[in-house]
Amino acid sequence: MRHDDLPRVMEALKPPIATFVRESRVRIVLLISGSGQVLAQHGFTRSYEVMNVASLAAAAHASAGALAEMSGVPRWKHLHHAGQERQLFLAPIRTPVGELILVAIFDKESSLGIVQLFFEQLGNTIRLLPEFQQRDGALPTAATFERDLEAGLNRVLPEAGEA
Repeated sequence: MRHDDLPRVMEALKPPIATFVRESRVRIVLLISGSGQVLAQHGFTRSYEVMNVASLAAAAHASAGALAEMSGVPRWKHLHHAGQERQLFLAPIRTPVGELILVAIFDKESSLGIVQLFFEQLGNTIRLLPEFQQRDGALPTAATFERDLEAGLNRVLPEAGEA
């Protein structure tokens, strides 16, 4: 996702993310590009938490994809971890312009089935957004990756520069 596209993309993602949070009853949500660029968030209060989760989610996504490929599975569906108090759901959303990664943390107010149901609806909604319909060929480079990652973080958590 190009730096210039971020404001438009992030604005387009606000309504579907808000609907997902409300209907699935998750507590924390992070939506990132496959490279870890933050596109939307809900429930985080500190920028370093967003950065840490974005980095770990991108790594988990890459690892899950590599393990799926090694296992002869064409694509992985989702990762789920049930803790004592909270649960983690991590899953890719495949769009015409590339994969996005959703991280959702929920508690007893929701369930894995509810999160999965509304995740599917969220993916369908995002895939239909004009911002995710075509690729202009401008992929991030190593030189622009960090700048774009920080730009995404600064847009979802304005105090990110202070952490």
